[in-house]
Amino acid sequence: MLVNIAHELGIKGQEAYEFANKEKSNFSKMLKGERPLKYEFIIPLEKIFGVSLARLMDKDAYKLPIEKENVPFNKGFRYYAYLDDPQLYKNEFNLLLANDGKSIITQTDEFGKTFLDYVVEYHSVNGVRYLHEEYGIKLKWFYNEFEFRKDKGITWIHFQNSTEFARLVASMNDVELFNSIYDSYNMFFACGYYDVGSCIFANSDFLELILDNEDIFKSIFEEKKYVFELSNIAKRKKQAQSITYYSINPIINNCLRHALKNLDKYKQRALAILKFGIDYNRKKAANIDFSNCYIYNELGALKNLKDEDYYELIIFADVETSDNDIKALLCQLPQFNKCY
Repeated sequence: MLVNIAHELGIKGQEAYEFANKEKSNFSKMLKGERPLKYEFIIPLEKIFGVSLARLMDKDAYKLPIEKENVPFNKGFRYYAYLDDPQLYKNEFNLLLANDGKSIITQTDEFGKTFLDYVVEYHSVNGVRYLHEEYGIKLKWFYNEFEFRKDKGITWIHFQNSTEFARLVASMNDVELFNSIYDSYNMFFACGYYDVGSCIFANSDFLELILDNEDIFKSIFEEKKYVFELSNIAKRKKQAQSITYYSINPIINNCLRHALKNLDKYKQRALAILKFGIDYNRKKAANIDFSNCYIYNELGALKNLKDEDYYELIIFADVETSDNDIKALLCQLPQFNKCY
């Protein structure tokens, strides 16, 4: 049995027998109920016996209809994430509810894992698309938690593997999807600053995902329309429902900051941002009164003291460098007063 499990895990030849000998004692204890079954054995055992582990443990599993009181008999998160079948997501997973009648998207299984954990573990790209299309998954940066919108409700989930999930999303080479889930525009227009200690948008691994991906990197220069939805308080006061901005991606100054700190690896990225910033800042500077405008946060948010509705983004550098090429471009970069 252990040799067969090894084969299912991709271990071949003599190594499979060595694996079996190594695991024999532990597996015997698992069968006697003296220790829990290793998680990585579950899928191989299900494939070997051609039946789910839940069915092996309870003959009535899956015989009952998919209803909230039958949750113990539902197929596990790993089943759907492992198969990563769009039709299964649509026809089965979409119907599953927890005992309280809510979506099981926030629930954990017997291993304390959520569906998102298994999406990352199995690199379930269809699972990512399903969560985006069906739930509108979006990272709310202030909380470092994911927001799921379905019907009229909003669900929150705190996910420890957020960076690994970002790596998976970036690997899909879908720029629009990546920027939709990791929405740095919301970071900028909602709060306008970042917490280095907890915000993923200031995380070096996350910034390198952008700097290392040619298409995602190019997208940070695009000046596009962004509709920012106002808070429920503003809506209750019958104020505007939203404000429309036109902006480049507000993650750009964080990317520049990281590139300048790591010129040995990202000098060309830093040069590209600064060259873009020279023309971009000049365009912005041509339309403002410098005596009233100032940069008021680390993201490059530009505010006008006389116009509360004025909210812009400019490129600036706050990292010292001795590199002559970088210093030459910094001398050409239009500067703005800072107030933070």
